[in-house]
Amino acid sequence: MGLSERYLVWRLRRGDREACRELIARHHRSVYGYLRHLGADSALSEDLTQETYAKAWRRIDTLRQSGSLRSWLLTIARNEFLQWARVERPEVETTGELPEQRDGDPGQEAALLSSERDRALRRAVAGLEPELRETVALHYFHDLSLRECGAVLGIPPGTVKSRVHRALGSLRGLLERKEADHGSEPTGTALAGDS
Repeated sequence: MGLSERYLVWRLRRGDREACRELIARHHRSVYGYLRHLGADSALSEDLTQETYAKAWRRIDTLRQSGSLRSWLLTIARNEFLQWARVERPEVETTGELPEQRDGDPGQEAALLSSERDRALRRAVAGLEPELRETVALHYFHDLSLRECGAVLGIPPGTVKSRVHRALGSLRGLLERKEADHGSEPTGTALAGDS
């Protein structure tokens, strides 16, 4: 946890409402995007994002000093989504596309999404089984380390690494088959450096 993050947590623990607004400004896109990756539609993602911040505000004292604020928030968001899913028992379906939202530089995002190859990759990720899709979303789209992914998912970092490896293998196969069917330039090679 960096110095500015520690200071923000200190302010939150003192009940500073401006710190709460700052927390939301820093992490809204990440929390909302993660809920979308889990399969929530935009309205549900907004509702669960608000619930996440309300719960974080009430439980700020449960954040460990060594923990990441963002991974703690994503853990709360995941639990809110799972709670909603248990109560509602929806049949969450993917649309075949992941939301075009990524933490980081907006200019970089526009460049990344400009090619058909990257859209094909996003469609392939959306087609993964839920536990692999969620792991890929956390690790690649939200830039969490294997340890942070494990903290959010409640599994050991080794299991996260195994899921990432399985997901990359599945993605390579899906993309290579799609390219063979369409005779396009290999997209699977974009994943080669990630294993």
